Amino acid sequence: MLIKSVNFGELEVPDNTIITFKEGLPGFPQIHRFAVLEKDEIKPFQYLQALDDPPIALFIINPFIIDPSYEFRLTGSDMEDVNSKNSTELTVYAVATIPDDPTQATINLMAPIVINDRDRCGKQVILHESKYSVRHPLMDGAGQNEMETLEG
Repeated sequence: MLIKSVNFGELEVPDNTIITFKEGLPGFPQIHRFAVLEKDEIKPFQYLQALDDPPIALFIINPFIIDPSYEFRLTGSDMEDVNSKNSTELTVYAVATIPDDPTQATINLMAPIVINDRDRCGKQVILHESKYSVRHPLMDGAGQNEMETLEG
């Protein structure tokens, strides 16, 4: 599949890397196909690139890099939605927001994106009764080191 992305220009996205979100994402229920784009220049961050609406791309990061104690439970329904019975086959991301002042950067730990790498399907899970925030500071602990690495 060939798309024109805002961040990376024209991209060839192999069919076997397309991730289907049956319900779309909150705020984007009409977009069902995405791909995770990895670029060395933005590591440890990645982009969750919408394929059905290429101007849409979410800046994402593995939340365990930022908070190694991060934890949440998926319901049976969540596991069904990503065709999984085993959480070890799932990859977890959190959406990051980096404003002009990077010290104010945040990640959304209240709504992790869970992807079944085997079946190429995903879901953004809303953790309703959670101690986490949609605006968790990115520059806490390990996050500070990651941002310094990214900036340096």
